Amino acid sequence: MNKLKIYLKVFIVFSILLVASCDSIFQSKPEDVLSEYLKADLVGDNKKAYSYLSSNDKKNKSLEQYISEKSKHYDSELAKLFIDKTTHKIINVEVNGNTANIKVDTTTVDLNIITREFTNAAFKAAATGKSFDDIQNDIAKKYKKQVLPLNTYKSNHELIKEGNKWKVVLNL
Repeated sequence: MNKLKIYLKVFIVFSILLVASCDSIFQSKPEDVLSEYLKADLVGDNKKAYSYLSSNDKKNKSLEQYISEKSKHYDSELAKLFIDKTTHKIINVEVNGNTANIKVDTTTVDLNIITREFTNAAFKAAATGKSFDDIQNDIAKKYKKQVLPLNTYKSNHELIKEGNKWKVVLNL
C-alpha cells in the first residue's frame, strides 16, 4: 500500500510538471498572433480578426461595429484582386515585457497607380453615366488580363500581453 501511495504522489507531481511545461509551450508568440490577425483581416474573416484585438480596443468598438465597418471592403471584384496579391512579411520583432513592436512589409497593389486609374475613370464615368461599381469592374477586368502594379509598404504593429495571450493593439 505504501508503494501505491508513493507511485500516486510521483504521478501527481509528474502530471503537474507536465501541465505547467505544456502551458509555456503553447503560449502564443506575438508574431504568430499578428500573422493570424493579418490573415483574417485580409480575407474578411472579421469575427476571427476581432478575436485577436486587445481588450481595450474591444471596449471601444463592439464586434458588430467592427464587422460593419470592415465588411464594406471585400465584395468587389477589384477587392478580390487586391486580396489575392497581398502578402505580409514580418521583418522584426521586439518584445519588451508585456509589449511587442513588430515591423511588417506588406506587398500589395500599388495604391498610387490604382488611385490615378480611379480618378481618370471617374472623370470618364461622369461623362458616360457609369456608376462606381462599373468603374471598379472595368478596372478589375483590365487587371485580370494584366499584371497588377505592386508596391511594398512598411508598417509597425503594437501588441500587448493580456494574461498569457498576445493581443493586437489598434487604438480604436
